[in-house]
Amino acid sequence: MTRSPGPVVTRRRLGGELKRLREGQGLKLEDVARRLECSPSKISRLENGKGVPRWRDVRDMLDVYAVPNGDQRERLLEWSRTGQQPMWWQAYADVLPSAMGTYVELEWDASRIRAYEPYVLHGLLQTRDYARAVLRSAYSAAMPSEDVEKLVEVRMRRQEALTSDHGLSFHCVLDESTLHRVVGSPAILQAQLEHLLAVAEAEHVDVRVLPFSAGLVRGSRGAFAKLDFSEGIEHGLVYVERPETGGEFLADPAEIADHGRWLEGLYATALSEAESIPLLKRAVRRIDRSDG
Repeated sequence: MTRSPGPVVTRRRLGGELKRLREGQGLKLEDVARRLECSPSKISRLENGKGVPRWRDVRDMLDVYAVPNGDQRERLLEWSRTGQQPMWWQAYADVLPSAMGTYVELEWDASRIRAYEPYVLHGLLQTRDYARAVLRSAYSAAMPSEDVEKLVEVRMRRQEALTSDHGLSFHCVLDESTLHRVVGSPAILQAQLEHLLAVAEAEHVDVRVLPFSAGLVRGSRGAFAKLDFSEGIEHGLVYVERPETGGEFLADPAEIADHGRWLEGLYATALSEAESIPLLKRAVRRIDRSDG
C-alpha cells in the first residue's frame, strides 16, 4: 500500500530541499537569517526537519532563493502545510521522554519496521495490562500513576499503525525468554501471548522467535529497530534502546548498514513464522498447566 508521508518525514524532506536551495545560491545560514530577520538556528532547525515549518517562513525563504512561481514552489509550500499538522502524540508531550517522543513520530511515518526484542515484547505488540506492568517497572515510584497511564495510552495509540490501512509492514524477532518472563502476573502474560498469536495472523505482521538453542547471535544482546521510509529518509534510521540513558537514534549510513546485517543474521537464525507459532501456543499451554 502507498500512502502520503506524515508531518515528520515531510518536514525532513522539506528541510533537505531548503538546504539544497540555499547552498545552490551560495548562501550561509547567517546570510538567510539576516535577510529574514531571524536567528541562524531557526533556519538550521528547519533544514534539519526539527522545526515546525510556517508557511510564511517557507514562502520568504523561497523568495530569498529566487524560486519562481510554479510546480516546485507550490510543492514546497504544500509540504510546509503538511509539516504543520498536529498529531495525536502531541497531547502526551508532558510525559513522553524526548527520545521516545521522536521515536513515536518516526514510527508513525515508517513504511517498514524490523525490530529485535530480547527482554520484553515490542510496544506495538503489547496488551494494555502488559504495557502497564512494563512501564511501572521502568519508572517505578518516580512517576505518578496517572502519568504512567498516559504512557500506556500512548502505547495503545501507537498500535493503530498496525491496522491494515495504515501501510506499515512490521517484522519482529523475539528472544524465546520473552515468552516465559512473567510480566505483571502469569494471567497477564497468558493474555499477552494470546494477543500476540492474534496479531501475528495479519499478513503485514511477521513475528518470529529466536530460540534458546540459537545461542548468542551477533546483535542479540540489546533491543533495536530499523525504520525505513517510503520517502524523505533515504537510508532509514536505527533506534537503539538504552535503558540507563534513554533511546538513541543512529543515522550514520555505516552504523545503519551494520544493524541491517545484524537483523539479517537474526532473521536467518530465528525460527520461521510457521515454526514460531507452535512455540507460542506451547507457551500459553504451559501457563495453563502451571495455573492448574
